[in-house]
Amino acid sequence: MTSPKAPIAITTPMKVKDNFHYQVDGIDIELPSLTYLKPGLVRRIRRLGDVDAMYTLLELAVSPEALAALDDMDPDAYHEMLEAWRAHSGISLGES
Repeated sequence: MTSPKAPIAITTPMKVKDNFHYQVDGIDIELPSLTYLKPGLVRRIRRLGDVDAMYTLLELAVSPEALAALDDMDPDAYHEMLEAWRAHSGISLGES
């Protein structure tokens, strides 16, 4: 006799809809959640490598003033901001 089959559970990845906000020298940097990008943004970056896609997304998403503030950031602080954006979006780098 076989036991009844358990229902199949499909896990839907978590999507964060809220934009990410970060202050740099008094300027609000507002970036879209990486798990809830608008189709037009996805279309524009779909064929790019990871680094090119990230910078293209930044250039399309932020104001010229915000982009200038990002350009002038200390590299360590910039990487911390990128990590905070990734964490806010619910993206895990996984284990290697």
